[in-house]
Amino acid sequence: MDNHNTVAPTGGGHGTVTSYIVGFILSVVLTVAAFYIVMNHSLSPEATGGALGILAVIQIFVQVVFFLHVSAAPEKRWDLITLLSAAFVVIVICFGTLFVMSNASYHMMSR
Repeated sequence: MDNHNTVAPTGGGHGTVTSYIVGFILSVVLTVAAFYIVMNHSLSPEATGGALGILAVIQIFVQVVFFLHVSAAPEKRWDLITLLSAAFVVIVICFGTLFVMSNASYHMMSR
């Protein structure tokens, strides 16, 4: 009996154990840094928000590169396009919702 259907395909863009460990360590360090900034009140509220935003963006890049394996390599181009398209849709929905709610609030308060 031939078991050729039970063999998993190789080269599916999966990372090595080392890359997963590096990604995990970076994620933990970024999370601990954000927790430290908030718990110690070491920055002003505005600076804390900015620092958390920067750490969040770095965390997103770490997750995308080390765990989702999205890159600008030619064989990964469709993954990158899909990710950017999804991000664009999320941004449009979020800012569109904020715009509509702000506009509705403005017009409702004028009465």
